[in-house]
Amino acid sequence: MNLADAKDGQELLVVEMANDTVNKQALRFGIGKGSLIKVQKNIHKGPVIISRNQLEIAIGRELALQIKVSSKE
Repeated sequence: MNLADAKDGQELLVVEMANDTVNKQALRFGIGKGSLIKVQKNIHKGPVIISRNQLEIAIGRELALQIKVSSKE
C-alpha cells in the first residue's frame, strides 16, 4: 500500500519509493527505504502526519502517494 492509504496510529516500514526524485525528497525528511514510521494523522485530501524518532513531519499527499509502505510485522 502507499503512505496515503495508511490509517491513523499504524506503524509502518518504508519499502519503496516511486522514483529517484521521490527518494531524494523523502531523504530530506530523514525517511528512506527501511525506515520505521508511525502515522499520527492522515488528513482526508491533505497531508499525512507521521512521526519518526520523536519528530512529527507532514508529508504532502502527492508525495505520500508515491511512498510504498508495509506493516512493520
